Amino acid sequence: MLNYKVFGATIAAYLSMMPNLAFSQVILTVTNQEASAKFTHEELSSLPQVVLLTANDYVDQPTSFQGPLLRSVLEASGIGRDAKLNMIALNDFTSTVPASDAFDYDVILAILREGKTMPVREKGPVWVIYPMDDNPELRNDLYNDRLVWQLKEISVE
Repeated sequence: MLNYKVFGATIAAYLSMMPNLAFSQVILTVTNQEASAKFTHEELSSLPQVVLLTANDYVDQPTSFQGPLLRSVLEASGIGRDAKLNMIALNDFTSTVPASDAFDYDVILAILREGKTMPVREKGPVWVIYPMDDNPELRNDLYNDRLVWQLKEISVE
């Protein structure tokens, strides 16, 4: 009977740590010719956050997204506006995006949707979001293809 109590307490302790483990896992890697930077959810959360209320072809109505500016992550990684970014999703879908988008618009790496973290099945943990409602010129197929969800890596050409 004592062993079951110890086992149960051990399992309960492990399960209580599970949410913290998810926040300590690397969810995004940014790679350029010189270096590679890895970010956990917690690290992306610690960067200055932008809240963007916008609609796109993949949400039914204007939705609140929150995360750091892509521009900030690029600058911290020494990546300039002339770079080409390969945005790579968990399923290896890749979209090539000019870094100038991040410098011309407030593109964010959304880690929250409506104030909640996004699991993989809801396009998380990182979704590239453009401010489409603030910039009508972004409402076309070219930019829709750049809304990479389940983003795992940004690789610079």
